[in-house]
Amino acid sequence: MSMVRASALSGYRELVNDLGGRAEPLLERFRVPASALSEPQGFVSYSSLIRLLEQSAKELDCNDFGLRLSTRQDLGILGPLGVAVRNCETLGEAMQCASRYMFVHSPAISFTPHVAERNDRVLLVFQILLDQNVGPATQVTELSLGLVARIIAMLTEQAEPLVAVRFRHRQCSPIARYRAYFGARVSFGADVSAVEFDAAKLALRIHDASLQLRELAEDYLELRHADPHTPFSIRVRLVIQRSLGTGAASCVDVASAFALHPRTLQRQLRREGTTFERLKDEARSELARGYIANPDLPLSRVAALLDYSEQSALSRSCRRWFGQAPRQLRAGQLNR
Repeated sequence: MSMVRASALSGYRELVNDLGGRAEPLLERFRVPASALSEPQGFVSYSSLIRLLEQSAKELDCNDFGLRLSTRQDLGILGPLGVAVRNCETLGEAMQCASRYMFVHSPAISFTPHVAERNDRVLLVFQILLDQNVGPATQVTELSLGLVARIIAMLTEQAEPLVAVRFRHRQCSPIARYRAYFGARVSFGADVSAVEFDAAKLALRIHDASLQLRELAEDYLELRHADPHTPFSIRVRLVIQRSLGTGAASCVDVASAFALHPRTLQRQLRREGTTFERLKDEARSELARGYIANPDLPLSRVAALLDYSEQSALSRSCRRWFGQAPRQLRAGQLNR
């Protein structure tokens, strides 16, 4: 069972009360202990959190429940991870830090930087890493992206690096409400749920950051959190995603990142029913659509970003993944 810090429910009882409901019956129905609301250092089931927020929105007739809950939270819900993020030197470093240690908050989610379709944009992509289907996750997704937007505004002191927000789900509240909240363009039915940045703004400096506090927080995270809940295959896939295009995404390179021999890494992956090659293929497939949709990226460059030595290898993979050659896929995406 994948867990999340109970601090993810900060503000929940007060919001439910403000909407005329009662928190305790809802918590009991989804087996979330009421004590979690007063013990933020504990953990609750992430799938239970997803179902709780969806039902709360439904029963309280509040389609933007997740967004409203995000306004009652801040960087503090991340505990020591929040300290590390707050004391990074730049916004870009803060994003990388959050991505690296997000498992401390919950091994069931990830926020990973990706190249956007435009070269001057970066996506911070939100993913739920649960094996089982828990149904709609609209509210927890909007809570997560809403909280990210609040944290970014705090770190950059209203420098407005956010240019767009994407949701995979369909719109469930008036578009004006989303735009007022995020102060940016919002779209629905996207390939990923993500916030989109002006890449140049990643160099924004975080005011009053302390290198000493950051190092102390990261030392604590490294020593006290060995990431016991996240499946090894998920961690390997995330490292592959971050390494593609850098020249360091081979099995040897990734095994080195875990201080393992490549054969040991492959054995551990086989125990989880997968292989390094399969995970690398999945990571390439996930990144390929965004790269191909960018008309400014030559397909030869896309091949390089996905660690293919030849463009023909990219073409074969695209036909296998999407049933189309890269040029056909690009034409179809540009003509939507």
